[in-house]
Amino acid sequence: MKRIISTMMLGALSSSLFGQSSPTGAATDAVIDEQQGAEEYDIPQPTADAPTVRRFHEVLEELLAEFGHDVKTGQIKDLKNLSIRKAMVSDTLPRSYGNYVELLVAERIRENSRIRLISCLPCKSKTSRIADKQILITSPHTNVGEMNRAAEQLGIDYFMDIILVYHTTHMVMAFQVFNTETKELTWARTYNSETIRSRFQKLAVDYSQVIKARASDEYVPEWRYLVGFGGASIPNVVSGARESSMLSLHLRGTEKFNNRRSEFGLLASLNISTSALLSEYPSTTPDGFTETDTTETVTEVTPTPFTTALGLFGIYSHNFLAKVENYDRIRWGVNTAIGLHLATGYIAPAARFGVDLFLGKKFVVSSSAFYVTNANILINNEFVKTDGGAGGDVILSYSF
Repeated sequence: MKRIISTMMLGALSSSLFGQSSPTGAATDAVIDEQQGAEEYDIPQPTADAPTVRRFHEVLEELLAEFGHDVKTGQIKDLKNLSIRKAMVSDTLPRSYGNYVELLVAERIRENSRIRLISCLPCKSKTSRIADKQILITSPHTNVGEMNRAAEQLGIDYFMDIILVYHTTHMVMAFQVFNTETKELTWARTYNSETIRSRFQKLAVDYSQVIKARASDEYVPEWRYLVGFGGASIPNVVSGARESSMLSLHLRGTEKFNNRRSEFGLLASLNISTSALLSEYPSTTPDGFTETDTTETVTEVTPTPFTTALGLFGIYSHNFLAKVENYDRIRWGVNTAIGLHLATGYIAPAARFGVDLFLGKKFVVSSSAFYVTNANILINNEFVKTDGGAGGDVILSYSF
């Protein structure tokens, strides 16, 4: 107790003698406290030669930024119905990072393009079977047959594989895209963090501050072209005429929207009467038969049935599809169209309604019923009213 009181008295005496505390002593105490804190928490002191340490996610973001820029500039714009088959990572990373990288890549593709991405669940499953008393485990990664079946069922045209290699000094991300039918490698690219500098950084632009263009802001139309051939029954200018039976060539072009459930476009049909294509069958004249010419006087103007006709329609279709179109099943849809039937000197409004059956990926069977209204045609400076009526056609088409 006496020692504490003596110390306090000496401190007060020194303060009264010098008027204030020594600044040199305070600075020394601060340096000592800082060094003790650094030793206590083991904080490394920076040196001039120490390398700049970047975080894992910063480097990964830079690689993805470069990939996103390549997608945005259209390097893989021609791909459609794309699916990420697998994403592999180094053994030094957790296996869950494969799914994480796959989601990041899918996000960049969706943000920078209109490419249709399909989730391939069968690609992530495995099947087992017993052969020669051995258990064989296969998956679409290792079995080409299973991969082809998965691609055909889900309508996948291209597969993408991703590899992420992580080292303590750098990181490499590689991509490859191949065609599911021909197995041809259509696109491949490698991004190395040691050599890469994002194009946005080259332009002195921070990629994180660039306004991300949503897919809806960059609309790219998707088209369907159908070329078909079949038979039709079309009302002619004279009811009951043989020329109503026709062969029909259909050309149909529509734009898909509403996630491919709706289509709108044009339909052109070229119809040729079967009587114009078929010549008279050869026959023999019996002995003693004499042809006689009979002449009839016709006072009423009668139109001649046309043998060729052209149909032009604006058509709307609605397809009953799931979120992912499965080519392994029969899909169907309905369509309605309004337009004109045209022939030489003949124009008649018409309306049609039909059903489309989609078989596989390329073939469509269409069955339609239509109605052609009455029309007036000019014959010898006189207007003659033609007969209208109902008709129909059945067309087998190939889809492009």
